[in-house]
Amino acid sequence: MEMDTHEIKPGLNIRIVTEIDVTLERISVKASAVYDVKGQRIIVAQTDPPILKSKLRTETVITYLVKEKNKTRRYGCPARVVEFIDYVLSSGQPVEAVVMERAGEAQPYNIRMFYRVAPTGRSGISMTIYGTPVNVLDISLGGAKISYEKALVLGQDSIVKASVEMNGRTYGLEGLILRTWEGNRESMSRDLRFASMEFTNMRNTVELALLQKIRDIERESFRKEKLS
Repeated sequence: MEMDTHEIKPGLNIRIVTEIDVTLERISVKASAVYDVKGQRIIVAQTDPPILKSKLRTETVITYLVKEKNKTRRYGCPARVVEFIDYVLSSGQPVEAVVMERAGEAQPYNIRMFYRVAPTGRSGISMTIYGTPVNVLDISLGGAKISYEKALVLGQDSIVKASVEMNGRTYGLEGLILRTWEGNRESMSRDLRFASMEFTNMRNTVELALLQKIRDIERESFRKEKLS
């Protein structure tokens, strides 16, 4: 559903981001619809699978599409889960509903921010950390999973200086090392290690270039699937 304004209205189709776990590289998004709006409270349809009662008072993001001139853009409004109720539709049918309370203003939101793609040798992307090449196993706007030689020491919770080369142009960025681990030594080199990192303080130019590259890799992967 598209809107001409940023206002959340009854009947609006929405997607609720209930969880973003950067460490486990996971985002949980649930489809729903707005039943009613009363001040700062937004009554939405219970999702399938449902939002659990254990999520009471937790922070979520209500996202929806807004039509702006000749393009459609997704916005996100932070909201808390405050109540689970039985709601009666205009038809008289009772349904399960969730009451959300606004916790801030709506802003442009990329629901695919943590969508990861796996580059190949032909994807035109490479990364170095402190000038040492690392292998990018998968990457998103939120971060990357890499493998690297043991000589490069990466400590958990440390901030590192990285460079990403895309289509012949190099971009500098910072990364927070979330975790490191060793592979299966029976099938891999004993000198090979793995790490998961979150990108921090990313400039707009880097974000736009990386977003385009992720889309290119996604299209490349889709073409291969169609040919296989």
